Amino acid sequence: MNINPIYEREHRVSTRSLRLSMAVLVFNFIAAAVTLIEMNEVVDYARKTSSIDYTSFLKIFRIVVFVPAVLLVFVAPSFISGAISDERQRGTLEILLTTKMTAKSIVAGKFLSLFSSIMLILVSQLPIMAILFLYGGITVIDIIKLAINFFIFVVLLISTGIFCSTIARKTSVATALLYLAVLVLFFGSLVVYFLAANSFNMNENNFFSIIFIKISKFILLFNPLVSMDFLLSKIMGEDSSDVLVSLFWYNNWFYINMVLDLALSVIFLALSVVKIKPHGKTWRKYGNSNL
Repeated sequence: MNINPIYEREHRVSTRSLRLSMAVLVFNFIAAAVTLIEMNEVVDYARKTSSIDYTSFLKIFRIVVFVPAVLLVFVAPSFISGAISDERQRGTLEILLTTKMTAKSIVAGKFLSLFSSIMLILVSQLPIMAILFLYGGITVIDIIKLAINFFIFVVLLISTGIFCSTIARKTSVATALLYLAVLVLFFGSLVVYFLAANSFNMNENNFFSIIFIKISKFILLFNPLVSMDFLLSKIMGEDSSDVLVSLFWYNNWFYINMVLDLALSVIFLALSVVKIKPHGKTWRKYGNSNL
């Protein structure tokens, strides 16, 4: 079986790097610390009241799921953004493009290496989450949906990073662009929604308020963290349908979000391939200086 040489090289280097080991250590330490602190509070409450509130374990599960997701948003861009720009700065991208490797295989290799590294970090946290499975309330379907949500979340994050890395000549610029894109997509969409909701509540009959709230809800459809929150809300028996247009959107939010995010990821990767193709318009105009 032929293995993508870019993936093979990058994966070998990343698995031996201190950065990946430190990422696994930090992520697991924070997740374990949060889990133990929250479970200690539940145990103290049980000692004082002689009763156990099993819904508290679902709340802990919600926190433990969100901790690695939020950490990835702030940590992952720092080593995703250099996927292509590092090659460009070292002058090795031009060499790669003169070999039999295509732009598509270069992007695919970078994507697979980053994806395997990040998934290694997430998979390493499964034993911590498994502790909470013992207390029930979480079905196999819930776990599968959360796993798919995390999968698409990581795919979108890496795809955005590779795209930012292809349009920037320097890694520092690519990092800044990626952090900006991530903050706008994952947190900016929430800010826009809350502003729109506040405007709508103040004047429900205003035409612009109605348009604003509809646009903000559409933007939220691209936010995988919102989809993750809805899944966890359903697991805990909470109702989050008040933030949606109708019950249809609430019941199908997960599926719509996954399709949109996957489509957006494919678009970013396709644009990345077009950007670094040696026979593209940019190459003909600027020659090797673009690399």
